[in-house]
Amino acid sequence: ITLLVCECQPTSLQLVLRGYFPCAPVRPSMAFHFDLLDFISIHAHNAAPNTAAWAETLEAFWKVRSYILPSDDSLRRRLGTALQWHQVLVHRVRTLVSEVSKTLPPTSLPPASTPPPANDDAASVSTQTVVPLPTNSQPLAVAPSSPTSSLLPPLTNAQPPVLDRPSEYLRGCCPLCFGGVRPNLGDSEADVHACLDATFGQKRRTSTLDPELHHPSSRFLSAEAVREMEKRVEQARKPKPGNGKGKAKATGNDVVDLAISSAILDECERSFLAAQEKVAKASKSFYSDTGLMALLCRHDRVLWLVNVTTPGERQHYAFALLLELFRHLPPTWTVGLLYDIACQLHRSMIKHGILSEFLPRLSFAVSVFHAYGHQWPCQLVYHPRKRIGFGLTNGEGCERFWSALQALIPSLRVSGFHRRLFVIDCRLDHLDTKSLMRLALWIARQYKACRKRLSVANAGLHNSGVPVSELLLEWKAQVATQTQKSPRQSKNLADKAVAEVMLERDLLDEITVNIKALEDQRAQVHEAGEDARQQLDIQIEKLYISSAQTKARLKIMEKALGVAGKKQLSDLKGNPYLRARMNAHVLRTRIRAKVVEFKFERTKLERVYRHHLMQEKQHTQTKNSIHRRHNGISALISKFNKLVDQMDSLRRGHKAPINTVSPQKLDVRKIFRLDVDDELWQEDPGLGDEACDELPRWLGNEKVRNGIVSMLERDRCLEEIRRLDTECLAMQSWLVDELQNLEAAFSSPQSELFT
Repeated sequence: ITLLVCECQPTSLQLVLRGYFPCAPVRPSMAFHFDLLDFISIHAHNAAPNTAAWAETLEAFWKVRSYILPSDDSLRRRLGTALQWHQVLVHRVRTLVSEVSKTLPPTSLPPASTPPPANDDAASVSTQTVVPLPTNSQPLAVAPSSPTSSLLPPLTNAQPPVLDRPSEYLRGCCPLCFGGVRPNLGDSEADVHACLDATFGQKRRTSTLDPELHHPSSRFLSAEAVREMEKRVEQARKPKPGNGKGKAKATGNDVVDLAISSAILDECERSFLAAQEKVAKASKSFYSDTGLMALLCRHDRVLWLVNVTTPGERQHYAFALLLELFRHLPPTWTVGLLYDIACQLHRSMIKHGILSEFLPRLSFAVSVFHAYGHQWPCQLVYHPRKRIGFGLTNGEGCERFWSALQALIPSLRVSGFHRRLFVIDCRLDHLDTKSLMRLALWIARQYKACRKRLSVANAGLHNSGVPVSELLLEWKAQVATQTQKSPRQSKNLADKAVAEVMLERDLLDEITVNIKALEDQRAQVHEAGEDARQQLDIQIEKLYISSAQTKARLKIMEKALGVAGKKQLSDLKGNPYLRARMNAHVLRTRIRAKVVEFKFERTKLERVYRHHLMQEKQHTQTKNSIHRRHNGISALISKFNKLVDQMDSLRRGHKAPINTVSPQKLDVRKIFRLDVDDELWQEDPGLGDEACDELPRWLGNEKVRNGIVSMLERDRCLEEIRRLDTECLAMQSWLVDELQNLEAAFSSPQSELFT
């Protein structure tokens, strides 16, 4: 191509008019065809972006055709520069076209009316919410004036305008959630569902700051907004002057107390690293950016992202995302938030008064995948299948989103700060475009799956033979009993101390068995396997150290037993039934803990099969570890069931206390399903502290227990169908608005720029 260059016709302009994009705006030395750059950009949406590989491929392609570049690495730098600014201009053009197509305000739509339910059972939902958070038909648009809120620094000086429907930004993010007016969902506390999660896989190494590069429609919250929220949270958590020794109380009449005790929440906090803010998940010595936190709707569409720069998962990131969401929602809309540590977030908001103005509009639930790690009382309150309003939303959209970004991890780990955010925004645009085309299919699949589950739940209700009204009363009684604070804490100290001693004894026995097994294995290793011998010696030495530590702890614990504890140990030695019951109780506790650990390890292997990203060595280690733990849990269950048989035999021989009940056996096949309604996770009357003449029906009647599970499943299915109906209406409203905006845009004078 021959170009005649002058001041009025620069080289870059002439190249663009001919279909080529220059590598520099002034005096470019190389230009690339638009089709090639488009092809590379599309390829980067479905694979890891790798400009160096494309440059080497082009060099090899040209070299075969006797065209050799003058210097190494020159093509890579030029191609990278041209590709980057080509993508910037493409996204700016798309943003400009989108703005022009929205020249008119949204059309005024009539209030949404929910279509009639699919069957007669949908007329009402029987269950009541476990935590009755107050609802307010007119929530406050701004924070109320209170001592707590007045101490917090304002995030912005200007008050946002009061909205009568979700903002245009949210309507573009998800038409199903925000495309229409406020849905009419009956007793549901949440108009929309959102899920929240963080990942520490998307890290970036510390490097020099790269040139600024901004996506025109970035989903990232600004660093200033995150820092302001961090200051607000830190100030809210500071002890207030003049409080003395009193506990921190939430301000405002709208805030309610938590339905479960702090001890249960503390156990949940210890179960999840995400709840422990001080635990480092990424080293700040090597990484400037340690991860990402995302807020998604229930259709897996990203609303906002936050760049995480702290070693741990801090709560101020979640609060910043929630604040941004409520700024874009009308003051009457409510949100159901699913988070793996939602119980901890809820406690922080109540305890410290953080975002207390939005608390009446928030309902909390834990994501389904992480629910098994919470304590059973916490699951009764926060499990989305056990509380009203969450339907069949599982809250695992963030996990699927992190999976879609996994291909970017290697390249973004060594990229610049601005480049990393830009690439993630580009991938988001691609994922949103794909998701938008599949929303109708998503609704169709959800309808089909929901009706199938509803049919099974109705069959379970019919087989139970218990009226729904009675099941509802039993469910309320179960929740009230299992979530109340124990009034007999001091009475059970001896039981707990004895149980801990027996746990340590079992642990010591297990270590002894492992030492013997490793020593036998070492004796069978030939002299040629010196490396294997050394590895076994190291493992045996560690076990001996662990055995010595366990013996020392056991000695201290036995000395610390009070009179009641020592007497109970003596009784256990003399009474075979009490000894068997205590052993069964200890075994059941160990089985619970090991099943939770098993699930954490199995998650690794499941991700391998889904994404094929784990190295073979780590893959093999994980499979072996899962296999060993599976066998260990099966052995514990077999031992537990033998103890149950022994207790039954003692009861038949009249060697057990009067009115005692034998515990229920555990099924190995059901244990590994990690069903939240399995016998393992509920109280067993046969392992209680004292005998009872009459068990409550929700605990001792199998039909009532199965009926409660079916009732909850049926209610969630009915809620899901009702929500799907409103989402169809929202989609139709959004399509009408989009069509009218496009017609207005084509009739405007600016439309000539795009024809």
